[in-house]
Amino acid sequence: MATATGDQATPTRGGRLVSALSWMLDPIERQTFEEEFWESRSLHVRHADPHYFSELLTLDDVDRLLASVDANLDTVRIIRDGQEISVSDVVVVSNESTGRTTAVEAVYQHYRTGSTIVLNSLDRRWEPLGRFAAELGAEISARPQMNVYLTPGGNERGFAPHYDTHDVFILQVHGSKRWSLYGSAQELPLRNQPYNHADPLPKEAEQELELTAGDLLYLPRGTVHAGTSMDSASVHVTIGVHPLLWGSVLQEAVGQVLADDVRFRTALPLGFARSGALQRQIADTLGELVGLLASRLAPASMTAEAVKHAAAIGPTSLRHHLSDLEALSSLRPTTMVRRRDDLGWALSTTPEGVELEFHHKKVRYPAHVTGEVRYVAENGGGLGFSPRSIPGELDEPGRLVLVESLLREGFLTFD
Repeated sequence: MATATGDQATPTRGGRLVSALSWMLDPIERQTFEEEFWESRSLHVRHADPHYFSELLTLDDVDRLLASVDANLDTVRIIRDGQEISVSDVVVVSNESTGRTTAVEAVYQHYRTGSTIVLNSLDRRWEPLGRFAAELGAEISARPQMNVYLTPGGNERGFAPHYDTHDVFILQVHGSKRWSLYGSAQELPLRNQPYNHADPLPKEAEQELELTAGDLLYLPRGTVHAGTSMDSASVHVTIGVHPLLWGSVLQEAVGQVLADDVRFRTALPLGFARSGALQRQIADTLGELVGLLASRLAPASMTAEAVKHAAAIGPTSLRHHLSDLEALSSLRPTTMVRRRDDLGWALSTTPEGVELEFHHKKVRYPAHVTGEVRYVAENGGGLGFSPRSIPGELDEPGRLVLVESLLREGFLTFD
């Protein structure tokens, strides 16, 4: 476990000066986090600013979101001492003639008596979290999911000690919460290896720490943990990170080989379980098939598929696209544009041309503009560029056409 403290002001956000991950971790350097903490040990970062995460969510924002709970019953959970209460079971009919329900009051009633209220996948419904999730996902090439936890004050605990099968960033938005960490019960568990609540916990936690507003806590998957509120209400955002695993890449590639080659789809000999000779034959054949499988697995192709997978996991990022479409006629050689910050994308080339994959679609260009398309994709972020600044042999009208097409498709946006 490590703790970092930063006294400097909140890094600039909204532009391209500070990435999502760097902003969360500040003052810990990203490289330090990757080398010393990612998937290996927990990290507590103290920011000397209780409003550090307020651009993402505040207590008042949660209040507004709860006011619309009637329309989003399937996204709300009620937890008390590790037990979940169905929201549909607690909603009562307030007017028999209209059938109108009082879900808001039902949820608040449980909150007032000590229950934790969970707003699941809030990044899909709350724009600041949605933008941040898209940017973070594109940066780390993994799928983040953001749940919000509201726990009343008074030493209340929502979930019993457990571990998650995904890595977790906890952003304390309001109030404080005391966390008990019990170490790793299962090193980097898979989805099908959930926490077994029947397993005994150590008598004492390995570490007790208090997260105050503006703090961050990172927990590698498999870390057993539990949180308890302090004197006042606690609101935190849990960012669950679902990375692409080496085993998943190999599994997908192996599955493709097995599906393509009929030799892997044939049955073992009839009666092999009763024949030693057939079993020896099977062992020889399996040795040949394993060798064949290894020869068919191409690391470069597997890497390309992993890149395409990373491009496809993010949400469609089209903020301000209507304004961009309206402004297409104003595009000039010196107009500044940029690649969308929160965009997941992949680029591949063939003798026939170049292909950009983003927003779950593919946009193709002829081979003679491969260099220009690559420049736009790989260097189009940050401070942006103008059509005139694109290097290559494409003439200026051609560069305008290229930029206009990528603005129209939503890959670029006006700076």
